[in-house]
Amino acid sequence: MSRIAITAFSGWNDAGEAATGVIAHLLEVWPSRPVGAVDAEEFIDFQVNRPEIRTDESGQRVIDWPDTQLHLITPPEGPEIVAVIGPEPSLHWKRFCDEVLEQLQLLGVTSVISLGALLADSPHSRPLPVSAQRESVPVKEPGQEQYSGPIGVPTILARRTESAGLPTTSLWVQVPHYVSQNSSPKAVLGLMREVQDSLRAPIPLDELIEDAEAWERGVDELARTDEDVAEYVRRLEQAQDAAGLPEASGDAIAKEFEQFLRRRRERD
Repeated sequence: MSRIAITAFSGWNDAGEAATGVIAHLLEVWPSRPVGAVDAEEFIDFQVNRPEIRTDESGQRVIDWPDTQLHLITPPEGPEIVAVIGPEPSLHWKRFCDEVLEQLQLLGVTSVISLGALLADSPHSRPLPVSAQRESVPVKEPGQEQYSGPIGVPTILARRTESAGLPTTSLWVQVPHYVSQNSSPKAVLGLMREVQDSLRAPIPLDELIEDAEAWERGVDELARTDEDVAEYVRRLEQAQDAAGLPEASGDAIAKEFEQFLRRRRERD
């Protein structure tokens, strides 16, 4: 039976803990077992991602290292999932990606879904945009330029798996930057619904939907207590609702954001 790999890395590529939140949810709702790991020793700066100590069920004190973990998840039907989760490495990205790829190949993975989340000018009150791209297929949309700039390990690994003959789809969700300090179950839900398209078994989502609705109500309350935030959200909503019109351009949204920051500085 073919297996699908789903990868997510905490840190810079995981705004609102949305990407790693998908893996955590799948591990919670379906049976799983560990099937591999990439040792952190060569790849992680332990002053950035420190080991943790805890007491296990037998009363022993154990140290948990920030290794990248591979879990085999077994849905009720359809292909098994190899979940790859860990902190984004600090060092030796090429060798790290090669180690992950080698383990995926040994586990019989035939396709890959790479997850990421980025901060964006997206209103929390609207569906959070999710982009999907096959690594081997350039995105060419009228009036839009492809991204140029810094990238993270998800992009490097996705390129590596695609080059090795594993069809790879990258899914990225936009997380509202003005509530980025907390986890965003609504962003997790947006990614999860895209992942569902590649799976045969329905993913249990009731609890996640409730969490997403509670998160949105909480941000609504925040906006009600801060008129600057409320006005900024209204302008983002108008821009998204009028997508395709001149006033919905990236320049216009950036201008509104600058005005928002200026108002906050003046008030402080």
